Amino acid sequence: MSSSPRPSLKNIRRVASPSPSARPISNRRVHESDRLLNRIDSLKYSTTSDDDSCSINYSQYTPTSSNFDQLEWGDILPYYLPCLSWINKYNLKYFIGDLIGGLTLVFFQLPLSLSYATTLAHVPVISGLYSLGLAPLIYMIFGSVPQMVVGPEAPISLVVGQAVEPLLHHAKKKDLDPLEFVAVVTFISGASLLGFGLGRLGFLDNVLSPSLLKGFIAGVGIVMIINSLIIILGLEALLKQISDDPNQMDIHSPFDKVVFLIMNFGEFDSLSLKIGLVGFIVIMTSKILKKKYSRLILLPEIMIVVVVATILCQIYRWDLKGLAVIGKVKNSNVLTLYNPFAWKLIKKLGTSGFLCAMLGFFESTTASKSLGSSFDLPISSNRELVALGSLNIFGSFFGALPAFGGYGRSKINAISAKTTMSGAIMGLVTIFTIQVLLDYLYFVPECILSVVIAVIGISLIEEAPYELLFYWRTGGKDEMITFAITVFTTLFFSIEGGIAVGLVYSLIRVIKNSAESRIQILGRIPNSNTFVDADIPMAPQGGSQLNIFNDMRQTQLNHDAIEEVEGCLIIKIPEPLSFTNCSDLLVRLKRVEMYGSTRAHPASKRSRDLTMTQYVIFDLDSMNSIDSSAAKTMKELITNYQKRDIKSCFVKVAKSVRPILRDSGIRDLLRNDLKKLKYYEIQDLADNSENDGIKRCHNLIVDDPYFDHISDTLKLIDCFENMIV
Repeated sequence: MSSSPRPSLKNIRRVASPSPSARPISNRRVHESDRLLNRIDSLKYSTTSDDDSCSINYSQYTPTSSNFDQLEWGDILPYYLPCLSWINKYNLKYFIGDLIGGLTLVFFQLPLSLSYATTLAHVPVISGLYSLGLAPLIYMIFGSVPQMVVGPEAPISLVVGQAVEPLLHHAKKKDLDPLEFVAVVTFISGASLLGFGLGRLGFLDNVLSPSLLKGFIAGVGIVMIINSLIIILGLEALLKQISDDPNQMDIHSPFDKVVFLIMNFGEFDSLSLKIGLVGFIVIMTSKILKKKYSRLILLPEIMIVVVVATILCQIYRWDLKGLAVIGKVKNSNVLTLYNPFAWKLIKKLGTSGFLCAMLGFFESTTASKSLGSSFDLPISSNRELVALGSLNIFGSFFGALPAFGGYGRSKINAISAKTTMSGAIMGLVTIFTIQVLLDYLYFVPECILSVVIAVIGISLIEEAPYELLFYWRTGGKDEMITFAITVFTTLFFSIEGGIAVGLVYSLIRVIKNSAESRIQILGRIPNSNTFVDADIPMAPQGGSQLNIFNDMRQTQLNHDAIEEVEGCLIIKIPEPLSFTNCSDLLVRLKRVEMYGSTRAHPASKRSRDLTMTQYVIFDLDSMNSIDSSAAKTMKELITNYQKRDIKSCFVKVAKSVRPILRDSGIRDLLRNDLKKLKYYEIQDLADNSENDGIKRCHNLIVDDPYFDHISDTLKLIDCFENMIV
């Protein structure tokens, strides 16, 4: 049977569109049998008998239903176990890309994990290595972002160190294993994130301000540099000695450590400082060259510096000359399991564990959304929460540091990686290092690991000036305050205090924004039925000025361009009403009644006489919902207006709002006002009256007692006043 010739696009019939658009209605649908829509050969053509034109037989498209019962297990499981979405398609090409990405990451992340554990968390290096080795294996199963790489993070490790170090310092047991504390912190972090994911609280990342995260990261970067300088200068033993002596200065906050550095700088160790300076210069030089020459992006300069310093330390035995090294790492061939359910430790470390969860969640979500935008991926914050929670709970049994996603290493991984198998390969190589190569870490100088931390700290704060400049140019006063509060509280108190104060201020901003009513006073453009916002910004004289006595931007009423309807206040409520903003609505309505503007300062003298407000017209075009608290407030408001002989009218009321207005009694109150305006009498007279004013008021309401347009309400008011006269 010969196939019919392919028709030209001119002869293809399309479904006519009832809309004003000339575009045809799309009824294409993706089928299992022809998912490749670009293949024209998969479309079936049929010839009509009326003419030579052809039509394409598309199946009728219907929007995807949200009915869970209609889904098959083959569709459900890949959503909750993302590894099933790619494992059947995995091939040699994918494996080569993942292998290159995984091995590249090992050279970058191994020395970093050593630095995080030793310098920031103040725990054995095995904790950082387990975090780097185990977390990616679990993320391979539950992770939904192919390019994401999870592992220990600098800010989180620093929080762990500040939580664990005081407990170890004051512990009576000298042989206490620090990983017991780490296990509890990691478990609390994982359990918190898993609970958030199962409770579908992923939307919380939209509440936290980006300026809060930037401020915290900048503060952490400064703290990392301060801590690293102490070790690079060889002053760590002196710091511990002074801290243990009650007669010496108290050293708790990062600012205290700065004072310590200034007072004891002359006691530095020359060998440690020389090694640290050489390592710092090499790493920073390579980073500068990488920015200039893109071909060097995969150069593992950190690994090279650490390996070279370790070999030289072993050859010249710098450890015998007083240089601090990692030393012998406690490790046995049998994995040691820890109990993360110790209730006493949970009570002591609960706050720190929850803080790690919040910071890690926000940082990981930022990374996943950035990767999703770059690679056009559908990102689910809830699935990422489940993945992060699961891998941290699993890692807690091995004493691993909390692990989260990082944007920097994920960008490097994205160069060649195809799936989450890349991170798993990095994890397997790390576990191999733990089992076979751990003894070779003996001669790693701690000053070199501190140099690595200092470089990471510099990279964390290098974006801060650009962020502040952007906020300054765009008038982001609240963002700058959030940034400054977080940074200064972190430096002068603690990391926990910095994030807590910054978070409180951000939540206050969120609450203020949600509780602020956005009502508008409407004025009519002369000789028209067009009503617009009458409040316009008032240009400051002499440049931008900050008025600390006013909580709003200065505005004025545009009397020149807009005419105010005599005796009427026309109010637009362009938002849903709820208990959060209904109280502020009353305050602003009172300002409108007294001053004719929503932005007038409450200390101003009254500019509108009581007799100027006889009618209040509410335009509810954009108010698509109202809760019971707001309905009660509106009823009390209208009742109060009626006591003062002020008539109220509602315009453009959404159908979704009408039932609660009926049940709350507001509809009956509005009908009473219509009776006072003689609306129903006017309807009886309209058919037989020769008065044009009365005829114009026939059938003004679309659904008793709601009007369709502001001009219809004004027609009724004009007719009512003419009848009185």
